[in-house]
Amino acid sequence: MLLVLMLVIAGVMSIIEFDRVGASIKNVMDDNYKSIEQTKYMLDALEREDSGLLMYLMGNRETGSQTIDLAYSTIQNAIKLAQTNITERDEEKYIGNIIEEYKKFHTSVKQITDTSITLTLDEKNEIYLQNQQLFFAAKKSINELMQLNQDGIYKQTELMKENSKRAMMPAIVSIVAAIVFALLLNFFISEYFINPIHRLIDSLKSYYPEMGRIDAKIGLKDEIKTLEDEINNLIVRFKVK
Repeated sequence: MLLVLMLVIAGVMSIIEFDRVGASIKNVMDDNYKSIEQTKYMLDALEREDSGLLMYLMGNRETGSQTIDLAYSTIQNAIKLAQTNITERDEEKYIGNIIEEYKKFHTSVKQITDTSITLTLDEKNEIYLQNQQLFFAAKKSINELMQLNQDGIYKQTELMKENSKRAMMPAIVSIVAAIVFALLLNFFISEYFINPIHRLIDSLKSYYPEMGRIDAKIGLKDEIKTLEDEINNLIVRFKVK
């Protein structure tokens, strides 16, 4: 009964610990995934804004302008959502860097579209290539935020492994204790009950009337010793008759 109780307690403790660890890590990892998802939206919108600029410079001004505006709106929304899912250290700084770099890029895009009417094709190509430096800087800042959250997920996975080990400890300790208890109980039963009974049985099997008494070499004054004494008393009574 005690063995079963120990195992039940260990199981309950492990379940509670696993549930607590799983819930806390799940919340953090969910925020990491959301941040990564927003960086993907940012990268896609940044690419579309760059394409919109190219379309505008190539003469497709209406479509290019719409593409730029839509991309800008998407990035702003993604930045706001990323700011609500901050889980990593210095993540606010990474987002601030995205805001700063993207602002430089978008400002440059708007300036180019405002002045592109008076530019020649070669001048447009040159300005577009110069603007690519700002594009890559903004893209790099977004990728850095994505990498930060990917590293965070990896760290949470490692933390989950460590916490899982700790959660298993009560069960392991209880199982080991239960095994030790079972071995000690088995030794006690064998030493003080089974073996004396076997010695008593062997003494009875090898008994001859001329021996007088049986001696099973039972050292303790317990029920088995009492049984041996009563058997010897019975033998004496038979001899008297």
